[in-house]
Amino acid sequence: MRPASRPVYLNLFKIHLPLPGWVSILQRMSGAVLFFVTPVLLYLLQTSFDAAGYVQLQVTLHAPLAKLALTLLLWGYLQHLLGGLRFLLLDIHIGADLATARRLSAATLLLSASLTLVIAGVWLG
Repeated sequence: MRPASRPVYLNLFKIHLPLPGWVSILQRMSGAVLFFVTPVLLYLLQTSFDAAGYVQLQVTLHAPLAKLALTLLLWGYLQHLLGGLRFLLLDIHIGADLATARRLSAATLLLSASLTLVIAGVWLG
């Protein structure tokens, strides 16, 4: 006998997640992406230590696709950082109620997006 309160059909594309759920998923995804991209970034850093490698890296990073990729990485880093701070606040029971959790989640998204725009605007400016 199956309990009536359990979901029968779990389609993740049809389940409505609240904003804190999306921020939680984004925080985990950004952490995974940053984990896997770190070796590439370390290789690029190592390449920049040589004079010829520095010039080549400078040319490569001025391409629009590279700027877009670095801007997305910057957003992922800021999203992960602010999402982690949000989780630390939850650990000390700040933002555990629904209304505050929604406000903190919205603030996390807005702050990460606005900081990305400001930093990328100064960097690409």
